Amino acid sequence: MAVNPHTAAAIAQVAAYAPMAPITTYLMIRNWRWRPRTAWYPPAAFSAIRLAGGVLTIIEQQNQSNRTLIITTIVLLNIGLIPLLLTLLGYARLVLENNFGDYKRVKLFLLTLKISLLAAAGLLGAAGGYAGQPESANLQSTLSKAAYALFSLVLAALIASFIGLSLNQRGINPAHRLYVTWGLVSTLPLCVRAAYGIIGVAVASGTNMLTSTWSPLFGSATAFGLMGLLPEYIVLCIYVCLSTHHLRAAKREEVVERRTKHRSSDVS
Repeated sequence: MAVNPHTAAAIAQVAAYAPMAPITTYLMIRNWRWRPRTAWYPPAAFSAIRLAGGVLTIIEQQNQSNRTLIITTIVLLNIGLIPLLLTLLGYARLVLENNFGDYKRVKLFLLTLKISLLAAAGLLGAAGGYAGQPESANLQSTLSKAAYALFSLVLAALIASFIGLSLNQRGINPAHRLYVTWGLVSTLPLCVRAAYGIIGVAVASGTNMLTSTWSPLFGSATAFGLMGLLPEYIVLCIYVCLSTHHLRAAKREEVVERRTKHRSSDVS
């Protein structure tokens, strides 16, 4: 029996995130005592969301008349940018607060971006609730476009921040420069993912959702795989590496601190 493209993409999605979910959860738990926590918990939440989205897509392809299932699947498939941008914001906060923490405008900047992301998440969730309702097509389209407008602004602000930090690396603790470099690298696939979402809400929302190439559930599985799932997974792998690096570096610092305290107590 032939498997349709969306089911095949969903199977690959489940296979990719089945091991990633426990890995990101482990890293979240181990890094939890260190702030900012926005750098640790979004990857775990994202992996769980993508795993659930893949499973629901497989089920939906076998039961395409269930409206509740369709709406839930669409919401989960569209939610990718939120946790990834939150993680990037967490790395920006880690660098900014540890190197420029005395500036009130830094904290205001970070808080503004976080609120904007939460607002975008609310708009996108509300838009997903109107999926499959022709009478609410215009409202659904407006909410989706507003959400991605906020995503774009947050991503642009983060790109500008990481570019600025990369140009000012002499003023940054060497231990934090890795987050600047790879945070900036991660914005490239994030831009691809954002472009897919922007094109999608421009032409695949409202009444066009069932026919557009850019719909993640009803359109081209190839487009969604190459511009949606693949960039997301690349970004997630970068964040897993950074989270692992932070855990190892924190452990090394703790060992050094314990040895220093032990020597001090011996001297006294």
